[in-house]
Amino acid sequence: MIVLVASMQNPGGLAEQLQRLKEGLHFMLPEIGIVVTIILLVVYDLLFEKNKSVGLAAILFSALSFLLVFQVLSFLPEANALPLFEGLVTHSAGANLFKIGFLLSLLVALLMAVTSRKDSLHYFDSSEVLVCLLGVLLGAFLLVMSSNLLMIYVAVELVSICSYLLTGLGKGKKKSEAAIKYLLYGAAASAVMLYGMSWLYGLTGSIDLNSDSFKIGLDYAAVVPLNIAVFMVLCGLLFKLGAFPLHVWAPDVYRATPLPTVAVFSVVPKLAALLVLLRLVAATSATHFDWQTWLGILSIGGMVVGNFSALWQDNAKRMLAYSSIAHAAFLLAGVSIMNRTGLEATVFYALAYLLMNLAAFYLIQMVENKVGSTSYEQLKGMGKKIPYVSVLLLIVMVALTGLPPTVGFNAKLYLFSAVYDEFGRSESTILLWVLLVGLLNTVVSLFYYIKIPYLLFFKEGEGNVAPGAYTIRALIPGTLLVLSVLLLFFRSDWFVDLLNSINFVL
Repeated sequence: MIVLVASMQNPGGLAEQLQRLKEGLHFMLPEIGIVVTIILLVVYDLLFEKNKSVGLAAILFSALSFLLVFQVLSFLPEANALPLFEGLVTHSAGANLFKIGFLLSLLVALLMAVTSRKDSLHYFDSSEVLVCLLGVLLGAFLLVMSSNLLMIYVAVELVSICSYLLTGLGKGKKKSEAAIKYLLYGAAASAVMLYGMSWLYGLTGSIDLNSDSFKIGLDYAAVVPLNIAVFMVLCGLLFKLGAFPLHVWAPDVYRATPLPTVAVFSVVPKLAALLVLLRLVAATSATHFDWQTWLGILSIGGMVVGNFSALWQDNAKRMLAYSSIAHAAFLLAGVSIMNRTGLEATVFYALAYLLMNLAAFYLIQMVENKVGSTSYEQLKGMGKKIPYVSVLLLIVMVALTGLPPTVGFNAKLYLFSAVYDEFGRSESTILLWVLLVGLLNTVVSLFYYIKIPYLLFFKEGEGNVAPGAYTIRALIPGTLLVLSVLLLFFRSDWFVDLLNSINFVL
């Protein structure tokens, strides 16, 4: 109706808008490819009643591989941000870089699903799970491009609903309980976020974060209502980040969900929400909302809760759940710096975390394929029986701790250096606390990360190992992920030079 009225008032207006929409579709080819893949999976599932696993896997693997190659070849670091569809989404180099990471995550998860002895049928017996995984990917793609409050909410809901389904699909009381808990917390967080967005619209008269009217509206908005509105929107993003204090769903969901799906949960929604948070901070940084103090407090709380809770776990998946809460806190610490150096350090940390976490979940599943469980009791003594995988897992645990010679060390070094430099410039007390608590919690994390290699190599166990050696096909992805973690320690300048040329906010 709005388009028709505008076209009546301005002859040729409808044609111009249709032309802009047509031009915008060119930049949405990856998203269109995901939708086409979803349709192909559903149609294939309907046409064939038996022996569908090979076809479903082939369709998804081919589509993800093609999209990854297309995204890499079309990636231009120096490209300027381009608003599309009347400002609903923004095509930018930063969003494209994150999309490459998301596609890599889905490919690794697909390989995990194919090689899983425990859950392979769960993924390829029908198209339901695969369609939901692609729904998460599509939502994440839209989320990293969103510069409009309405589009942000739609994308968050797409990711959330697919995540609830992925958690609940399958049999088991634990899965049902985890899915219900995830749904209830997610619904509450989404409602609060939407209410905050409505306040922002009421205060500014705009839902476009990049528009002049939104920025002017912020200047004239009352301080208290504006602060409340921004904080409510922040709550929804904290939920998707799995950050303190909206993290309570994570341990149960990680424990009840198959490892390939957990690998996706641990990086894709988290990094997508991070980029939206960076946009929100940039759009509202000139207001009276004290981002640095609030993010610093949330970061300190997340570090303490995540790391100290991980110390008492007896299951690798629950440990990695609390680990993800701690890493989300480190990401918030980077965002709290609120300058270009902090932005680059945060994105570097996020991409390093993506590689390390994917490697961790892939290798944990390889161990699970042999012992049938991720409980610590079953890991005892496995280092002698599966030495190669155990050594790779040792390297990944060292990387997650933040020790050399791994990219985890560089990531924490850059992040802590950025926090220290900003503290020296601004003398902000909260940044000093973030730095001190971050260093302390890095030491704490060493105890629970190294506990897994300790159990593998230095404890005797009576667990049975599944017969047969690992295939080369199963070992290659884990080896490549670990090599990338090691290589980027020595050549972090590749990443840094790339980040220097990208605008991640607009």
